[in-house]
Amino acid sequence: MRKRMTAILFVAGLTAFSLTAFADEKDDRIQELEEQIVEMQQTIDDLQKQLDEAKAGETKEASEVSKDEYGMGETWTVDGQWKLTVLSVEETQERNEYSDKNPVAVYLVTYEYENLGYEEDGWNGLYLSMEDGIVDTAGKMGYDYPGDVTDYPQETPVGATCTAQACIGVENAGDFKIHFSTYDGNGKEQKAVFAVKVDGEN
Repeated sequence: MRKRMTAILFVAGLTAFSLTAFADEKDDRIQELEEQIVEMQQTIDDLQKQLDEAKAGETKEASEVSKDEYGMGETWTVDGQWKLTVLSVEETQERNEYSDKNPVAVYLVTYEYENLGYEEDGWNGLYLSMEDGIVDTAGKMGYDYPGDVTDYPQETPVGATCTAQACIGVENAGDFKIHFSTYDGNGKEQKAVFAVKVDGEN
């Protein structure tokens, strides 16, 4: 009887010990899983941050690429080709007596371009003229006008900058746009629109 009781107590003790060990092992496993969850959450947060930054970069890049209208003082850059900026606009009251046109307003547009790498056979550099593609405030086409221009566009070599003027006439005074279009050194057509503010405000 005593041996039987001893065996029972031994088994009971062993069972209690096993249950305690199992409980401790379970607690350790739970803690380990919780730590893994925390690490995984940190990894997820880091990946989400990288994804957000990548999307923001793509959005910014897409915005820069898709931008095709520039205000006064804003620079249009064609990578490896040129930079072009409309610096100012000034209205003039002078009229050319030999012109057969009688514009309501005549404007002298000053602009600047830099040759970033444009090269083309038959040319000694970059030459950009802004006398065409004029659309006045009423949506009517403007035109090149023989006014008092002092700075003419020149063929500008790589690394150099040219400040030039364009004299244009319009039938409706006020702000106007210059729809500029030309081909780069790779034969690809490049387009941009410059919104010119007559009052000089950006």
